[in-house]
Amino acid sequence: MSSCQRITAPLWRTTLFTALLLAFAPSCVNAQLFDARDPASSGYTLTFTDDFKTIDSIDVNATGNAGYKWYTKQFFGGKPTSAAALSVHKGVLTIDPPDNGNSNGSIETACPAKNAQGWIGSVFSGGAYFEASIAFDPALIDTKAGWPSFWSMAVEHMATKGADQWEGQDPGYAHFIEDDFFEFDTANWAGKNSYGGAVHDWFGKWTREKGYSGNVQNKNFVIHVPDGTDFNKFHKYGNLWVPASPANDWRGFIQYYFDGLPTSDIVTWDGKTLPGTPPPSEGSLFAIADKANLVVILGCGAKQAMRVKYVHVWQHPADSAAKPS
Repeated sequence: MSSCQRITAPLWRTTLFTALLLAFAPSCVNAQLFDARDPASSGYTLTFTDDFKTIDSIDVNATGNAGYKWYTKQFFGGKPTSAAALSVHKGVLTIDPPDNGNSNGSIETACPAKNAQGWIGSVFSGGAYFEASIAFDPALIDTKAGWPSFWSMAVEHMATKGADQWEGQDPGYAHFIEDDFFEFDTANWAGKNSYGGAVHDWFGKWTREKGYSGNVQNKNFVIHVPDGTDFNKFHKYGNLWVPASPANDWRGFIQYYFDGLPTSDIVTWDGKTLPGTPPPSEGSLFAIADKANLVVILGCGAKQAMRVKYVHVWQHPADSAAKPS
């Protein structure tokens, strides 16, 4: 077990958590120094920001043209989110569910395009701190019909044919990452003072009948928040991704944050090598993240609106250069 993996007790929102992080994670340089309340003080640069002062940052007409921060045109052939489902008022974006009530409305930082790379927009590689300020009414949530979410997936899988190929495997054998920063999918069974997060290491050959046939390794989290948290008010949902590098003894990790403070939810990996044969080994599980270019996605539930005050992505130059060879 690496020193990074020892931080597992539910100690968030306490000075004790910070003390333990400093004491027991000396090799996790970026975790040790990172302050989500002021990422610039930790050497991070704001590389993407939308404070939703206007709806003009969103391609509401699904043109697929360059120059937007968000796109409504969907990957995998889904129908674009309608312009009627999106509105901006006094610096707050509202994503309403589609009229049919059977699907989620979403916007994404990239969309499919008929160019060499297969997409247009913004994707994020080499590590980042993702944060969104989100509010919603938990009384309206029906987890059978989806839920509010803030998440990401590798564009290598979403858009670029063959880019998610697992090297050394048969043609069409994919390997890619999904990082779910926030999903309000836990309240019905884990308690109202919680939300979900997950990291998925996907692999295998896709078939229409069976999907990836169960070829996925998951790390699912129930993220607990203070008693009495009012989700109708805006809260900050964050996710720090630090790639494996010599600076952290090749131990990459993903750490969750709530309202600017780290939770006890963390996943680590050995980024020196990826295994030559599936499934991912215990040590290298989730290391495929360090080869990913992530598309960021905001989605409402099928029956519940979601309000968003901002989305910020911060990145560290050292992280961006510290991918495993």
